Amino acid sequence: MRDYVEHCTHYEFLKKGFKMANAVKDCNRFDKATYEPSLAGKIFINHSGEMFDFSKECVVHNGLDTVRQLYDGELNSVAISSIETAYLAGYGCQVELGGFSWVVSSGGKSGYRYTLRNQNLGLVLLVSSSFTEKEFSGAHLKIQASPSFLLARSIEDAQCDMDHFAASVLYEGFGYSGVALHICMDVQGWELPSDLDARITTRARRIVRYSGVQGLDYEYSDVAVVYGKGQSFTFGQQSSLQFAAYNKSKAIFDKGEEALWVPVWEKSGIYDDLLPVIRLEARFHHSVINQFANGSGIEAFCLVDLKEHLTGLWRYALNNFRFDDTKTYINPAWQFFRDDVVFYHEIKHDIDYKRMYLNPDAQGKPTERAIKICFGHLTSIFRRNAFSLKKAFSCLRESGLWENLLELYLNKGKGVADIYHDLFKGLMKYPVDSDQPYTPWVDFDEAFPVPF
Repeated sequence: MRDYVEHCTHYEFLKKGFKMANAVKDCNRFDKATYEPSLAGKIFINHSGEMFDFSKECVVHNGLDTVRQLYDGELNSVAISSIETAYLAGYGCQVELGGFSWVVSSGGKSGYRYTLRNQNLGLVLLVSSSFTEKEFSGAHLKIQASPSFLLARSIEDAQCDMDHFAASVLYEGFGYSGVALHICMDVQGWELPSDLDARITTRARRIVRYSGVQGLDYEYSDVAVVYGKGQSFTFGQQSSLQFAAYNKSKAIFDKGEEALWVPVWEKSGIYDDLLPVIRLEARFHHSVINQFANGSGIEAFCLVDLKEHLTGLWRYALNNFRFDDTKTYINPAWQFFRDDVVFYHEIKHDIDYKRMYLNPDAQGKPTERAIKICFGHLTSIFRRNAFSLKKAFSCLRESGLWENLLELYLNKGKGVADIYHDLFKGLMKYPVDSDQPYTPWVDFDEAFPVPF
């Protein structure tokens, strides 16, 4: 590493009788004071016997860059009415929620009906799932936290504040349905290789060049994109595990974010404004976090759950996208970034961080989202055909959806009565075949002859 890594001879190591290991992926590490082998040593020797000294600090920042917290619950009727009113009033109109003002706009292609933004907070609320009727409980809220929000708070405070705003949109009893996050590290004194896309070990192999976009790798489900003559690299898809490496100094200049990031780097005490800052960033989609939860046996529903696992996830990402010097040896800088950078907590050595890939369709089971969408569509059909509550519930029990729907509710600690109640609310969105509106539970015992 230029200015921070000393290139030395390994003569003193040879005098002590040390030899380079054969066919090992990691470089040998030694203690700088004793020249003894040490797993925590800052002296690295690569495949050719070249020595690298990482005893001087080079990481100016590491932490969370972005968090997307997903919530499951029932929309607060007062809140959603206020949001709808502001949206219909036109672009730029605001709504008051949780003690703050939010600019309301369309959810676009996000999968949500409405987008609420507060730039001062650095938060975006995506409200009302497009895949679930508003009257039904579902994944109706996603909160996107930006760096400015996260840098000003501890993980616990960030979670508490996000939950506060969730409580202003959803009724009491809401829960977490997943979390996605970006983990980042900013380093100085290390040059980003211009051919990183060719040298990094990952599944993306084929390289295609386009004007504007410097390069595009595509192989099956993996993508590697290269921008600006090797200044920015992105590997993988947004819907999975994605990895990025780019010149952060240039990025903040282009976006006008110097006031946010330079003070953060200066806090490290080693920042040099004459050197570029290179960022490595691992981006975990919420489905990937769920795979880690299944494969590693950890709780991973919200940001706080992952606080003690961020170092483990970081190491997994840098192994999954690994910069190698040769076919048998990892690059020493990459090994240092992978093994020595700690995020809030030291790695938990008793946990094997791995992903378990579940394919519900292959197992013959529909996904939770598919079940909820089907339930919503059936309710809509019953309503449009003016079915009474009794007839609609009877048809629902006879449908092929019933067993999956009941299993879904039972897994959430609910039961048949909750299904009946949700069906009632869906039917009452518009008048049905009676002059008198139905009251929940009135004809419940008559809705089906067979006890449940």
